[in-house]
Amino acid sequence: MTKLSSVGVAIAIATMSLLAGCQLYFGSSGSGGGSGSASGGASGEGNAPGFPCNSDTQCAAGCFCSSGTCTEGGFCATDKDCGTGFHCDTQRSSCVPNPKCAQDAQCTPGSICEPTKGACVVTCACTNDAAAVQQGFGWCDETRKTCMPGSDPAGMCLGTITCTTTPPACPENQVALIKDGCFTGQCRAIAACEGAPVCSSLQHEDDCLTRSADCSAVYNGHGCHKPDGTACKAGDTDCTCDSFTFASCENKTVNATRIIFD
Repeated sequence: MTKLSSVGVAIAIATMSLLAGCQLYFGSSGSGGGSGSASGGASGEGNAPGFPCNSDTQCAAGCFCSSGTCTEGGFCATDKDCGTGFHCDTQRSSCVPNPKCAQDAQCTPGSICEPTKGACVVTCACTNDAAAVQQGFGWCDETRKTCMPGSDPAGMCLGTITCTTTPPACPENQVALIKDGCFTGQCRAIAACEGAPVCSSLQHEDDCLTRSADCSAVYNGHGCHKPDGTACKAGDTDCTCDSFTFASCENKTVNATRIIFD
């Protein structure tokens, strides 16, 4: 009976040890001076909380190295499993603090530098502004493929024009960018815009016709005349024109193409 009790106590102690701290660690025996295993969390090896370290890999899974000491962070499979200011080290299945930073370039793609915290925070991955907006952010830093808050410093496809600058001549499938109420002189692919551009910003006939549900093409009619041969004037109907050229795109208010007579 005594032997069985001793075994039971040993099992209980071992079980408590496995549940304590970062769980499943096999490192220094308690002397406080060991370097521990650097094999990471896959096998459960590494220093327990409170033991010395020089890097996260010297700590047990679920821990990270902070100021030379192994500290509990928690287990994870993705960044969402970790608290604010932490991300998941998937190789060790461990939550670790976000890297310190002074600028976005110091953070991994999909994260930005939070100035007030001086640390990288996860946003989301993207390839264009539309993808960033769909995920709740303002624009996409395409060079880092990272969702960004606020407005694109290069300009946006949407916005109200409040100054007298004229838009640049953009290629088909592109629109002029706007910043601080003025055209920037640059263009962006419509497919990469943060939202559907207003009809009036579409400079090409095909781009306007593609938006037939909410936009109407406006044409200049050339050599237009009525059945009696007299020239057509604004407001005339039953006119025949020798040719047409695309003039502009406008919001669709009637189910008819508008023609401007020469």
